[in-house]
Amino acid sequence: MGISKEFIDSNFKSIVFHYSNLSFEIKTDVVRLNRVKLEKYLGENLNVRKCVNAEIAGNRVIVGSDKHEGKVIDASGWKGKAKWVKAIEYITEPIDSDKIEVFFDLNNPAGFGWIVPLSYGTLVGALSYKDPKPFVPKINKKIIETHGGAIPRAKPNYKIGIGDSLGLIKTFTGGGIFSIAEMLEAMPKVVYENDNSLHKARFEKLKSEIKKQIFITNVLEKTWRIVIPLAFRVLRDKTLYINEEFDFHSLLFRVSISH
Repeated sequence: MGISKEFIDSNFKSIVFHYSNLSFEIKTDVVRLNRVKLEKYLGENLNVRKCVNAEIAGNRVIVGSDKHEGKVIDASGWKGKAKWVKAIEYITEPIDSDKIEVFFDLNNPAGFGWIVPLSYGTLVGALSYKDPKPFVPKINKKIIETHGGAIPRAKPNYKIGIGDSLGLIKTFTGGGIFSIAEMLEAMPKVVYENDNSLHKARFEKLKSEIKKQIFITNVLEKTWRIVIPLAFRVLRDKTLYINEEFDFHSLLFRVSISH
């Protein structure tokens, strides 16, 4: 993304997946961005108007009685059809760990819980089609902050935009920052050269991955009670190595199958 290291909370080389008393590990190389800090920084260089609805009509943005004209890049949230999952996350006191941990439960189809240790605290949360709170991992630490909300599992839809408005949202985890980073390089061409070719090509690449993730997630929802115990028995105590982009979750699925 070409951003300063000050926006990176932590680097992780290991992710451990748990189900019941079974687990396996993935060796990889990922970073955790401080989204709040990054978005505050980006907002310093923009004329931001909060708590208002903006209507996009061609090359015009209407905000109340105000009208703004020019090149419009839709960076709003997802507004189309979707299967919505609920998420909740706590920031607690720090724990002594350098691994991300992910927890699966048979009563939470296509959902999961997580523990992400950071220097200033610990992210502990879960997502689920139902109430996610019962699936949050238990750690004996004081809760400092709570946040959460709804996350769409959507089919991508092309427009001149970036982020969740395109539906380029990781189907299983609900993350969108990876698609934003991939689309950023195309934006100067869209804005200054009126050239949408790179933007469309990047969209099609990401759309292909999201479609794979949608298919895998749909299959998991229907076969959860069979697939999860079977997968963990097969991968029990194994270590998988993923050196390619981890956010391509279909790659993880293929690597797991190959083992």
